[in-house]
Amino acid sequence: MRSALLVCIAFAAFFANANTTIVDAFSELKLVNQSKVSGQFEQHKKIKVLKNSIVSAGSFSADQSGFVWQQKTPIASTIRMDEHGIYSKDHRGNESQMTNADLYIPLLQALLLQDPVKLSDYLQLQSVADSCINLSANEPLDQVFSAVKLCGTGTISRIVLSEKAGHTTEINLTYAAAN
Repeated sequence: MRSALLVCIAFAAFFANANTTIVDAFSELKLVNQSKVSGQFEQHKKIKVLKNSIVSAGSFSADQSGFVWQQKTPIASTIRMDEHGIYSKDHRGNESQMTNADLYIPLLQALLLQDPVKLSDYLQLQSVADSCINLSANEPLDQVFSAVKLCGTGTISRIVLSEKAGHTTEINLTYAAAN
C-alpha cells in the first residue's frame, strides 16, 4: 500500500512538472513582459573550430512594433525590424532586406520584451534552475538550435544559444533605465 502511494505521488509530481509552461517559468523568475526596452549587449560567439570567441558589442531597442540591434564593435552593422520587414545595414551604410531572418529576429524581439506567450511559438520549456530557464526549440528552429537558456531575475540578463553544429552564442544584456 505504501509503495502504491509513493508511485502515485511520483506520477503526480511528474505531471505537475510536465504542465509547467514558459509563462510559469517567467513568473517563477519574476520576469515581466515589457512593452519597450533598450540597452547594451555584449555577445560572445564560440565557433567550434576557433580557439577564441568572437566578441561583439552594441545597443538594442525593442517594442511591440519593432526591433533594432546595432552592433558597434568589431564592425558596425544594424538589424532593424518594422512593419515593412527586416533590414540589415552594413558598416558602409548599405541597407538590404533580409529574407531569411523572419524566425530569428522576432524570436530575439520576444526574448528582449520577455514575452512568454510569443516565445511559446518558438520554444518549449525543459527546466528551471538557478535563475535560468532551459528551453528547446520548436520546428523549424530545432534545425538550428539545440538549446536556449535564459538567465536573470526580474529581467533577462543572459541568453545562451546552443546550435546543433556545436557553436554557442552567449549574449549579456544591460538595460537602460526606464523613462
